[in-house]
Amino acid sequence: MLEIIDIFQIGNMLSVTLNGSCEKIKNNSKVIDDHNNIYQIISIAMTENNNPSDISKTTTILLPLCDLRKGDTLHML
Repeated sequence: MLEIIDIFQIGNMLSVTLNGSCEKIKNNSKVIDDHNNIYQIISIAMTENNNPSDISKTTTILLPLCDLRKGDTLHML
């Protein structure tokens, strides 16, 4: 489970920051929300953390514009 902790609209795209085990996320991977909507990940943001072990705990992805909100959850397909 990946919890949405931040969202930022960039043009017709949505920057979504996720909390959870993110090491399997790749460009073009697909995620599904709790309403069975499927989204294809366009890109993954480069992350910066002071503690290298924290890198896999959160990540930011770029999705097509959609109705996701903070607190929603996504699951890898």
